[in-house]
Amino acid sequence: MTDWTDIAPCRGMDGFTVNEDEWQHGDDLMDLCEPQLPTCGPCPFRAECIALIKPAQAKFDGIAGGRLWCNGEVITALDDVDVEELAEPKLRASCGTEAGAGDHKRHGERPCPSCRQAAREMTARRNERKAKEPKQLQIDFATTT
Repeated sequence: MTDWTDIAPCRGMDGFTVNEDEWQHGDDLMDLCEPQLPTCGPCPFRAECIALIKPAQAKFDGIAGGRLWCNGEVITALDDVDVEELAEPKLRASCGTEAGAGDHKRHGERPCPSCRQAAREMTARRNERKAKEPKQLQIDFATTT
């Protein structure tokens, strides 16, 4: 299965992050990175990008999820960004499993990418097993006279 990072619009592009010695202030970072920000516009993976990078938690500097971050805070963003995309799911010991996806659901969170993938794989395995099971014949013993 293809990972979303292999097909994201920014794949292989430069300028989404910069070396610390290339800038000193948020304005410098804007000058360097803002031209790349429109690349995130049509991207369907903005929430996944934020979940992967965890920009607020990591004090990230650069572009992630349709936003330009400086020290983990958004300094500019595309007009159509959704606050829901910012929710960084809390990682749990069970992440990457079907049980982990259930934990996120029980806590009212959007599952992290690894839990969503685990749930998709488990559903595919269940469907495959179900398809292999013999069909049961239902017999109606009620007779009408």
